[in-house]
Amino acid sequence: MAFLSTNALMSVPITAAAAPRHRRSLVVVRAAAVKSNEHLQEEQASVADGARGRRRAMVLLAATAAVTGSSVAICRSARAAGVTTLSGQYVKIENVKDPYVQGVGEWAVKEHNRQTGESLQFAEVVSGMEQVVAGTNYKLNLATKDPTSSYQAVVFDPLPNSSKNRQLMSFKSI
Repeated sequence: MAFLSTNALMSVPITAAAAPRHRRSLVVVRAAAVKSNEHLQEEQASVADGARGRRRAMVLLAATAAVTGSSVAICRSARAAGVTTLSGQYVKIENVKDPYVQGVGEWAVKEHNRQTGESLQFAEVVSGMEQVVAGTNYKLNLATKDPTSSYQAVVFDPLPNSSKNRQLMSFKSI
C-alpha cells in the first residue's frame, strides 16, 4: 500500500494491486477535489472568524475606553469632594443605626461578658469606624445600661465564606 499526499493536511491510501491504473487516478482526483473544497471552506471560515474576532476586539476596546474614562471622572470628582480613603484605613461608619452594626456591638458586649464574667447590658452603638482587611475590623464606641457606661470594642468580622469566627480583639472603658 502506498500513500499519496496532496499536502501536509491530507494523505490518501492507494493500493496498486487492487485497483486498475485509471481508477487510481480518479481516486486521486476526487481526493484532491474534496481537499480543495474543504480547504476553501476552511479558508472562508477563518476569514469570517477573523472578521468577527476583529469586530469583537474593537467592541472590547471601546468598552474598555468607556470604563476607563468614567473611572477617571469618578476619581476626579472624588478628589474634588475631598474623599481620600485608602484601602486598609479606618473609615467612619456613617450609619451606626444599621442593624448589622448594632448586632456587631451587641455581640461584642455578650462576648466580653462571656470572657470576663461581667453582666453588662448592651444599649447601642454610639459611633464607629471600620477597616476592610480580609474581612472587616470594627472599632465601635458602645453605650451600656445597668451600669450606664461607655466602652470601645474592636471586633474582627471575617469574610462570610471564611472558616474563621468573629473575634473580640479588645474591649475597654472610655
